[in-house]
Amino acid sequence: MIQIDWSKIITKAMKDAAAQVVQFAAAKAELTSRSTKALAQIARIQERIDTIGFGIEVGEASEEDQAEQAALLINIKAWKTHKFALGKVTVQSTWYAAPVWPAEPAVPVIVADPKGTADDLP
Repeated sequence: MIQIDWSKIITKAMKDAAAQVVQFAAAKAELTSRSTKALAQIARIQERIDTIGFGIEVGEASEEDQAEQAALLINIKAWKTHKFALGKVTVQSTWYAAPVWPAEPAVPVIVADPKGTADDLP
């Protein structure tokens, strides 16, 4: 006679639950990665805006510097909007199975920050 050890049975519901845990973890990791990148970009852009602001304040900034700051102010707003949108991903009806990620803004070129290129970010 065959004896069945019912404690070792894995049901479809158990498999589905395990798959959902993996899917949730992957979505959460992706959200964390995107949020970290957005925060890094915001900090990087803000640093340059502040630095140019110091030059403006002391009367040393050129017209090119002021134009760069104006362009960066537009770019930082886009990144802040992106970060805010990322904060809403978890309330989507499709979260975590099929999240709809907000479009990522362009990464600005900041000559004074050559280490901050898109390739160097997480």
